[in-house]
Amino acid sequence: MSNKNWLVFEEIAQNPKVQALFDDAVAQISSGNPPKLNKHYPIGFMVDGQKLLGTSVLEYRLSQEPVASFSHANMRDFAEKMRALLGWNEISYQLHLWVEAHLRDPFFVNEGSDWNEQWVRKPDTAHAQLSADVFRFACDVAIGDLKYGPSYAYVSADRIFDWVTQLGSDLPARLKKHGTGDLPKTLAQWKGVGVSATANDALAVIRITQKEESEAAYALVLDYLIELLETTDFPRSYAIEYRGPSKTYLPIKGLPKKGVHQLFASAAAYPSLHEKMATYARAAMGEYEWYQNLQDEDCAMPGSFAVFALAFADTRFAPLTLDYLHIVDGEHQSLHGLFAEAYIDAHGFTETSLAYLLACAGNIQHLRHRKTYPALMANAQSLAALVQARQQHISDAPSANAALESRSAAESAFQEARHTIWGEAACKDSGKRLMTSAPAELRQLYEQVFAPITSGKRS
Repeated sequence: MSNKNWLVFEEIAQNPKVQALFDDAVAQISSGNPPKLNKHYPIGFMVDGQKLLGTSVLEYRLSQEPVASFSHANMRDFAEKMRALLGWNEISYQLHLWVEAHLRDPFFVNEGSDWNEQWVRKPDTAHAQLSADVFRFACDVAIGDLKYGPSYAYVSADRIFDWVTQLGSDLPARLKKHGTGDLPKTLAQWKGVGVSATANDALAVIRITQKEESEAAYALVLDYLIELLETTDFPRSYAIEYRGPSKTYLPIKGLPKKGVHQLFASAAAYPSLHEKMATYARAAMGEYEWYQNLQDEDCAMPGSFAVFALAFADTRFAPLTLDYLHIVDGEHQSLHGLFAEAYIDAHGFTETSLAYLLACAGNIQHLRHRKTYPALMANAQSLAALVQARQQHISDAPSANAALESRSAAESAFQEARHTIWGEAACKDSGKRLMTSAPAELRQLYEQVFAPITSGKRS
């Protein structure tokens, strides 16, 4: 029919045969038997040998629902099927265009700038004659942002809630008070012996109250969090608001003394709960996800406090800790740098602490040099561990180029770690003065540590 690579929404009006293909795609998706999906970008469907752009299929389906007779049930079902097939990041732009076309543009004007939008109600617009179904679908888009979008998507979600509220609906207020209703009631309102919790998936907030200081009580809380994250689509960025009986915190200077910190520091006192804490951390960790009630310099990826507590409790959780340190978004979070410093203070430069330091050095720009570090490193065991860590580059990379990139990244992290340990002056003269004053048995190790490296952040 077409020599074009992909058929898009604009072509439907030009060719009835194209519309028939889109009708077939919509019908098949709605029935639960979607057409063959091309998962490589651009993502789309194959119908009768033709490629249909996935977002155009959604755009076409939205166009079939006039606002005057809009059916929330039908569109929510279709949008959810498209999310499962294409992913939220692929469909969210088209859904936001729908919200803007039907809720924002007819009734609001931006009195701010493109960089600082300030949407206010147009003074000359009549009362919005929009149905409850339209408002509910708009709120579905906002909730989709919270559940599946990046952590900063709460900004767009709040904006949609505000538009719906200004247009006369109390739905956002009800969602913020009670949640969407999609969570099982046993998780939305939960009680155990000495503990209780509520989970609001519209606000992305988990509130936990624990009255009893006991291993059993912490076990119940951990089991609840694990079930909530593993069995529902609760937002991946969320807040934990915790009130408990023990004001225990981790031995890491600078960590925010918030309830979520208190929870995992207190639970870690019970070794039998460590595996549950690790299970929670695995379920919670996500590179671009955040505890929403920790802001600015205190921002933290979900699972942070559980991982830090486990790292201090037992070296058998080093693999989990290293996974965390490689996942965490070091451009926006720095708490793991404080963790590495505290771990070194507690344990010295061991094989484990050096692995943590190197992982942080590859993740955070410019860790702090501390005056205590050179003396802590001035022993054969620590220097040998650092030399060995330098030599452990990724060898099973899928290609020669990937292997070179891996080596470059590892060398860059090593150089950053070396600078963190010995400071600017020692690195500037390649450790010569350090080697001159070192005992003879350590000089060869220092030479290996300060041998030239191929690439790095610092000269």
